[in-house]
This record gives sequence, structure tokens and C-alpha cells, in this order.
Amino acid sequence: MKRYLISIILLCGLAFAVPAQTFHAIIFANTKNNDIGTSVEVDFQRMSLEFTTMAKSIGYNLKKYYFYGAPSNFNRNNLVSCLRNLDCTPKDIVFFFYSGHGGRAINETSDFPEMILAVNHSTFNDLYSLSDVYKQIRKKGPRLAIVMGDLCNSEIEGYYKDSSLGGSKSATIINKGTCDVYRNLFLNVKGGFIAASSEPNQSSSCYRFQGEDGKIYEGGGYLTFSFLGFLQDYVDKGEDVSWSQLFDDAIAWTKYKTQNRKSGAQIPIYKDDLSMATPEPVQPVSTPPQEPIQSNDDDTNYRDKVAYSLSMVCNENIDRLERIRNIESAKHYFAGSAIVQVVGCDGHTIVNTSNANRYLNYLSMATSMDQIVVLDMKQENGNKISYIKVHELHYQ
Repeated sequence: MKRYLISIILLCGLAFAVPAQTFHAIIFANTKNNDIGTSVEVDFQRMSLEFTTMAKSIGYNLKKYYFYGAPSNFNRNNLVSCLRNLDCTPKDIVFFFYSGHGGRAINETSDFPEMILAVNHSTFNDLYSLSDVYKQIRKKGPRLAIVMGDLCNSEIEGYYKDSSLGGSKSATIINKGTCDVYRNLFLNVKGGFIAASSEPNQSSSCYRFQGEDGKIYEGGGYLTFSFLGFLQDYVDKGEDVSWSQLFDDAIAWTKYKTQNRKSGAQIPIYKDDLSMATPEPVQPVSTPPQEPIQSNDDDTNYRDKVAYSLSMVCNENIDRLERIRNIESAKHYFAGSAIVQVVGCDGHTIVNTSNANRYLNYLSMATSMDQIVVLDMKQENGNKISYIKVHELHYQ
């Protein structure tokens, strides 16, 4: 029961001013676990970034449901409540991603594992089946349901059921070619897709790699890392890919990279319930920033407010003089000595570092920039930001 499966996807593309469709992004990530928390945090940050890119790419409103960190947030009751209260239309997309510990009952009949929804100390009452999440989301009637988990699938003792991929190192570039890739994945199909990071009776592992600076970095779960890596590769090339093709690539890579494990190669699994759908009308790529939709999480809401304020300075759909005026509003979030670190799609490659004032001036003069995604931040007394890590979305 070693670890996590997170699934996800990223998109790149378009958005209209007041879209009726919503992209529901649900993440349950055990970022505070004593064993795997650091690796899960990588999965969480990369998936949250990709969800922003996906929704933007296909012109959908993004609604976030993020459960991570403390036991009061990452727990089974919150999952039950989230699924019960999920309200979606037949035009919506729901993407559920889990990263954390997992396992299976000794008498389990499903190939897919159960999530362990407790930060460190768990009981059988903290388990919840990934396939049950998939079934419940499908019953809500969205046009497309994607469920992905990065977690172990090995048997839990005593538990019986009652009856070189890594993503771009630079900014995300949104253009017609990349939008077409995401449209093919999200808008040209309907139904559902569920994936897990390992076969029944198998554990899942964390991927670590050496960066160009010689340091060892957490790459997250093998499935999540390979999924995002291959997706970025198809996006960069502008080549259409199906969900099954994408996961077949991720499975082959995961098997190869884990072939020398003592427990044997890790083999992810998936089930494809997709069919072709009538394509949605093509929407403009470049649009004004979307005002954030309130999520369940206060920290996420605050990061989104800061990201929106920064986006109102950089977005070319905003009049240049208005962008300059918006600098003052954005400054209120930062301490005088605040540091801004810009990173690539991989979440760790540093593209630029500057102080907040210089970065805001740069944003106000930027061309072909769409929005800013806030990945992490630190705050001083008085809640002023002293450090912030961001990623930039550009278009061409």
C-alpha cells in the first residue's frame, strides 16, 4: 500500500467570455503524509497547473475542488460530500485526480484500487473505491468523466470487502495546434475513462530524477509523470492523440522504468468507455482573464485571487493603460522585498527570478501573454506575500 495514483490531464487552448460549460477539477492529494507527501505535492502542483491549461484550451469555466494537506481537509467524509454535491450539466467535463496511498481488499473483484483517505493513521473506514468514484461521477451525467489515481493496488492485510519525460521547461504556449490536441481529447469524445497506476496486487512507486543542476528531484508518481510528459510531447508536436494511445505510451514507459523493481515492473491499467461526440464550436484562443469561481479551499481561493490580479496586468485583451493602472491593485498583495520565481511546465525549472515590482512592470509591457498561474507562495506577518512561484501561459 505504498503510494498514490494521480491522474490527470492537461489541456491547452481556448475560452469564451461567459462559457456555459464548466470543467470540474477535483483533486484529493495526501500532501502531508510522512512517507510520500513530498512526492504527492509534486503531483498536486503539476495537476492543478494542467487543469488550468486544459480548461483554458477548450474554452470552459474552471471550477476547483481541492482537498489536500491537513486531516480536516484530506479525508473520506469530504470525498463523500464532494461527490454527493457535485452538480454538473450534460455539457460539463469532470476530471477527478487522486494521489496518495492505496490498496485492495483480499476478495476484491474490481481491477481498480481503493484510496486511503487519511493523512497518516488509517483504518478500513478510510477506504474508498476508485471505481465507485467513477460510477458516481458518470451518474451525474456529464458529457465526459475522467478519473485517474496514482496509488498502490496491492492487497491490504486483513481487509475483506462486504459482498525521461518531464514536461516543458518553459512557459505554456497556447495556439491552434495545441488547442486542437486538447479539443480532440476533451470535446470530440463523450463517456468516461478511468485509470490507475498499477495492476491488482501491485504497489506503485515514486519517480525521482536528476536535474541538470545535479540535484535529485521528486517527479511524482510514475503514471502521473509519464502521462503529463507524453501529453506535453503530443501538444508540442501538435499531433492528435486518443486517451487510449496516451495511456498506452504512459504504461509502456512506466513498465520500462520500473522493470528492475524487486516486486516486478509497475503496470498501470485503464478502462475506456469513450465514443465520438459532435465537436463543439471553435472559440477564440485569446480572451480576457476569467474571474475565479469560488472553490472549497481558502488557500486555493487566495492563490486564484492573486493570479487573477497578475493576469489583469499581463493579458493583452486589456487596454495597455488599464494594465498599467492594475499594477497598483496587484502590489497590495506583496511585501516590499517580495521575490517572484517563474518556472516551466515541469514545476521546478526556474525561468526567471526578480522582485515583485520589476516583475509587475514586465507583465504590463508583455506581448502575447494570456494569464498567470500561481503554484506556491509564502506570506509574512500581515499576510503580505514574501515569495511566490508562478507559471506563465502565452499564446501565438
